Amino acid sequence: MSHLMTEYVGKIVLVKFMPGYVESAQSLIQPNDPACSEYYVRLAGVENAGIWVDNKEWQTQDFFSTPPDVYHAAIFIPWHQIESLAAFPEREFSHDEEPYRERDIGFLAAK
Repeated sequence: MSHLMTEYVGKIVLVKFMPGYVESAQSLIQPNDPACSEYYVRLAGVENAGIWVDNKEWQTQDFFSTPPDVYHAAIFIPWHQIESLAAFPEREFSHDEEPYRERDIGFLAAK
């Protein structure tokens, strides 16, 4: 399973999460629309236990830091929280097309 997925590391994939996961993990994954279950993400890595997803604008939740600190983060998502994945082997996203814009690649809702 994970051997094929390694071909998509560094590329944009569409992830559909299991019901309830986004709401329960929203402080960590920081989705742009917590009500959605499908997101475009940039795949940062693949393991037997799950996938790593890039979030180039992960923000601290520190109340003392105003504005919040922003970091490039990789977030781990376990396989059991993923309902399905869609990869686009022949599609190149253009720079002005959603979901390519890097500021949106944390968790960009697919609505």
